[in-house]
Amino acid sequence: MTKMVQKNTISNNVIGGIAAAVAAVFTLKTVVDYIQSMEYLPEYYTVGGLLWNLLTLAALAFLAVMLLMRKRSALIAVGFGVMAVGELRALLTPHLSFANRLAELLMTLALVGITLMAAALLSNALPALRDTARKAWFVPAVCVVAAAALMFLSYVWDLIFGWFEFGLFLRLLFTLIISYGLVAAILLFSAAWFTAPEGQLLPTLPKAPVRTAPAAGASYGTGGTAGYQGPSYNPGPAPSAAPGELEPETYCKLSTHVLLLIFTFGIWYFIWIYRTTRRLNCVADEPPRDPVKKLLLCMFVPFYGIYWIYKSAQRIDKLAAAKGISSDLSTLCLILAIFVGIIPPILMQDKLNAIVVTKAPMGDMPFSPPQQPQQPQAAPYQPPVQTPPRPQAAPVVQDAADEIRKYKELLDMGAITQEEFDAKKRQLLGL
Repeated sequence: MTKMVQKNTISNNVIGGIAAAVAAVFTLKTVVDYIQSMEYLPEYYTVGGLLWNLLTLAALAFLAVMLLMRKRSALIAVGFGVMAVGELRALLTPHLSFANRLAELLMTLALVGITLMAAALLSNALPALRDTARKAWFVPAVCVVAAAALMFLSYVWDLIFGWFEFGLFLRLLFTLIISYGLVAAILLFSAAWFTAPEGQLLPTLPKAPVRTAPAAGASYGTGGTAGYQGPSYNPGPAPSAAPGELEPETYCKLSTHVLLLIFTFGIWYFIWIYRTTRRLNCVADEPPRDPVKKLLLCMFVPFYGIYWIYKSAQRIDKLAAAKGISSDLSTLCLILAIFVGIIPPILMQDKLNAIVVTKAPMGDMPFSPPQQPQQPQAAPYQPPVQTPPRPQAAPVVQDAADEIRKYKELLDMGAITQEEFDAKKRQLLGL
């Protein structure tokens, strides 16, 4: 058992290191070809371009050494940063086609993302990004796959319109698969190693607890005795609002969903696969599926996405039937996924939206007896409180006489006049 865990622990960095070493070998061949081409086309193959190719070669070799030797250092971010600057330079190159420029943009974003991820997880430089990096560890690889898909479509377009010969198309396709596939593998397994250096082959997101009822005859208690103890939890691959209920966040405005599918060139599609797999785990009669594994299978296994569409549409049909909604998506989505792949995600999201906004039928609502209206209770009789009579004010004649005597002395001393004395006397006697 210990041996198996150790093997899984080193797999991520070993696979990433091997991919970086192979990419370094191909880059070395590119450098050699570049030097030879400088003799014939010096206006295109410049010394600056040669220096950037050499820097990319050095960065790949450095990453291969760091990954294979398990050196968890912030210097890894420097290696990815050099590659990101190289891609940015290629992005700013003039006279690029739209497809090439967009692919370079995706590659630049992927390398910038893995650089920030390495800096956040391998050092204290960016502590605020650590949680985001752990949750989005696979996003840089997804960007590379989307860039490869975009370049493939541009090659097919050029082949259809006769701008490429079939032999050139095959050579470019082979180079595309090797170069982009190696970069995607480097980013995917490096990010996996950053996120879970001691864990499984590929990390998964934190699993949410699934509430389970206590066994028959069991009681809640502390330490198995008296008192209250919270219900037990079993980990599951994906959280849900309740068994058979979709999370409210499943809802996505259909127009937004369609625009994201079209204009993100596959990135939103893979994000949608992850989200949908995670939320369809609420189907009670179906086994839970790991959303990360399903995402990777859809990305790297040919035609697996068609199978995923079919099985996910079956789960949507079950959820719709439980809500009393007519749905038969599985067969239709299977056929459309083979010929028009963009349509099934739209149909499935539309049905998910309908399931989220539809309340359960009355037959499925738990019965609760009607509550009898509560009559207001009469207040208990309380005897009236006897208010004690106010005490009569004490006579003030003695105090008034003393005051008059004081003012008489002031009158005799000439401090006040006779009028003032008479006025004060009347005031003190209440006249």
